[in-house]
Amino acid sequence: MALIITCLGLFLEVVLLSRAYLRGRLREFPFFFSYVAFVLVQSALRLVVRLAFPESYSAVFWATEFIGVFAGCAIVFEFYKVGLRKFAGVAKLARNALLLVFSLTVGKVIVTALPGLHEWTGAIIIQLERDLRFVQIAAVVTLLGLFMLYRIPTSRAIKGLALGYGAYLGISMLNLTYLDYFRSDVMIVARYVQSSAYLLALAVWGVALWSRGPEPVVSESGVPRYSVLQGETAEKLASSQLAVRSALDS
Repeated sequence: MALIITCLGLFLEVVLLSRAYLRGRLREFPFFFSYVAFVLVQSALRLVVRLAFPESYSAVFWATEFIGVFAGCAIVFEFYKVGLRKFAGVAKLARNALLLVFSLTVGKVIVTALPGLHEWTGAIIIQLERDLRFVQIAAVVTLLGLFMLYRIPTSRAIKGLALGYGAYLGISMLNLTYLDYFRSDVMIVARYVQSSAYLLALAVWGVALWSRGPEPVVSESGVPRYSVLQGETAEKLASSQLAVRSALDS
């Protein structure tokens, strides 16, 4: 079953990247497609190591998982950059706030794990991934909320990418919570859930990116005054920061 899920994921990733290349969309979302390419290489590498060098699989798995945690953060930054590109000030404010929260999260995990940092274990990576996934969920939900609240015209592509990644993050967050609690007892099930969640995201991304829709037009009547949008965006991001800090401190 694991082999089937892995091969299906590899197939969907190749289709997604090939379609994007043929449609000239790689430059439109460079971080996103770089992330998909990374996961493609990651999955292929893990598959080869698991079949040929099973004794090294654990080390390869956690090393690539660690890199993937930070690669996912770059996607969220790109969502804000592309989704709010008509509002440069708001996008810059949002990216700076996200950078601050991501930095605080990583710092919190490192400080917590400092006594045993020389033995960077899977448990520490799980904690880091869980906390960063939580921040990413808050960021994606905030972005989608801005789209709906202010009726910001947005392309089908960015909406689909954000929704697909948000669904993947939500499932991953629950999965990592149970994995951190039960540890090895649910490791196999957790990997199935994680892989299946990513397949769901790939399906959503494929539908969203399959054809290029019309470019959204920003009209003054459809979007609040820029200064109001920027001010209220700052308030929402500040609230998200407080929620993230409270969750990390608990």
